[in-house]
Amino acid sequence: MLALALLAALAFAPGAMAHALVEQISPADRARLDSGPGRVEVRFTEPVQLLQQSDLTVVDARGETVSSGPGTVQQADAAVIEVPVRPRLAPGSYTVRWRVVSSDGHIIPGASVFAVGDVPLAAPYLGGPGGGTGPTETSAWSVTARWVELVGIGGLLALLLFRVLVWRSAWRPPPRMPDGERDAALSWARDAWWIGFGALALVALVGEALVLVVKTAASMGTSVWGALADPAGIVRVLADTRFGDLLQVRTLALFVLFALGVWRFLVEYRSDDAPEPRDADGGLWPMLVMMVPALVAIGSLSAQGHASTTGTPALQVPVDALHAAMASAWIGCLAIVAVYLLRLPRVAGTGGRLVGGLALARFSALAVIAVALLVASGVVRAFGQMSSPADLWETSYGWTILVKIGLLAVAIVLALRARRVVSALRRRPGPPNTATLALVRRNAWVEVGITLVIVAFSALLVGQVPPIS
Repeated sequence: MLALALLAALAFAPGAMAHALVEQISPADRARLDSGPGRVEVRFTEPVQLLQQSDLTVVDARGETVSSGPGTVQQADAAVIEVPVRPRLAPGSYTVRWRVVSSDGHIIPGASVFAVGDVPLAAPYLGGPGGGTGPTETSAWSVTARWVELVGIGGLLALLLFRVLVWRSAWRPPPRMPDGERDAALSWARDAWWIGFGALALVALVGEALVLVVKTAASMGTSVWGALADPAGIVRVLADTRFGDLLQVRTLALFVLFALGVWRFLVEYRSDDAPEPRDADGGLWPMLVMMVPALVAIGSLSAQGHASTTGTPALQVPVDALHAAMASAWIGCLAIVAVYLLRLPRVAGTGGRLVGGLALARFSALAVIAVALLVASGVVRAFGQMSSPADLWETSYGWTILVKIGLLAVAIVLALRARRVVSALRRRPGPPNTATLALVRRNAWVEVGITLVIVAFSALLVGQVPPIS
């Protein structure tokens, strides 16, 4: 799989322009003119949006507006924004200020200066109305919002994958254990799974709301608290941007998932009896159906980001979605297994250790596949966003990738160590002993902690500018 991914990456790896960059300004930055221009034009490398007409203005050295009309996007070319300027400008230094939304939803602020007459060029005037920039894409607010969003959506997908690929196998065929221990294990697992589902559903919704508010603050050039006090601005971002369109798709998918979850919850708790082993996974087809909106939510994140603006989006967007899904499968299922290894022996004794060991063995096999696909898809994504290997150490985007690789290497070493323990357990008859499970559990929590830091760097990476070939 890794070899095929590398070949695909080499075959389809043109440079990417994931953020809109200024290609040309008229009048040019730091130009000196004999008379004022009739209008100012800014051309970008890709189509952009102006959320507010005041997001493109021309001001004098005191911050007084000299634009004679609103800023607009050219109808014939969405990569060009323009604004008319008052006739007969007095000699002086003038600042052109803009704030646009690029194709991947990022907010791109900027400014340039020009002079009319034989006067000194002043620094760009960035104060006053319209001069604020709000939180940047790499600010603590933006990174935290994306991290919460990723944890919520990825955790929901992990819960579903765990039930289908790990917990289901632990009970097929049902292990031999006393009826009391079996019922205790099945009842606790059902309760724990639904508690986790409810908690992560709340995290996902909070994450989406936080992302929307932070994006509004960045778009409107205000603080996060200012964005909260501006419902009209939130509606504008939600209704008038590609980011808003995809967030609506993602939110709808999450609500469909929650509705299906309510239905399954009522079915599984139609009686207070412990579920039968054949029903331990909540039903194969219901879980697979619930995965569909979860995968749509993951896919909308990929369609919103850098992958959608590469030269080969048809390749990069699905690969990015696969990357996120495999990270969810590895990190999320690992955390769930660690919780189950902690609690099952306490609620079901020897039987709990037995079924916990079976779940651990199944997860170990799943993790090998997930990590292999995670690495392979990461390689493809890196080739899609960088023009040469030197970009890894010559750009901040590349350094973030290197940090992710370093942390991933540490996590994989810990995973291999745990896998050796699991392999040894398979060769021994009977349930694993408590000390061994405790060792695996401690190792798992360290691994989870490292991978959650990796998710934080992934959230940072989304806001950084990829290298341009």
